[in-house]
Amino acid sequence: MDQHDSAMSILDQLKGINQDAGTFATGVLSNDISREDQIAFAIRLVDLALAIRQRAESTAGMVIEGSAIDDGIAHGRALPSPDTGQ
Repeated sequence: MDQHDSAMSILDQLKGINQDAGTFATGVLSNDISREDQIAFAIRLVDLALAIRQRAESTAGMVIEGSAIDDGIAHGRALPSPDTGQ
């Protein structure tokens, strides 16, 4: 699977999870979601996480040419580091 196919697969998985997240959350809050449905949703999340990790690891040696500009929106924010839990 090439990078484009990998990205499209990740986006498709995200779309499906996002569509079902509300139902899952409602079931958790009302405490009427079955054990099997909870496990199935968890497996989907794990599969997505593994796909993202695999894609990230496959791009570890890539060099991307270009430049970055500060658009003033991020204000120093970044994704949390898995090491610090921030």
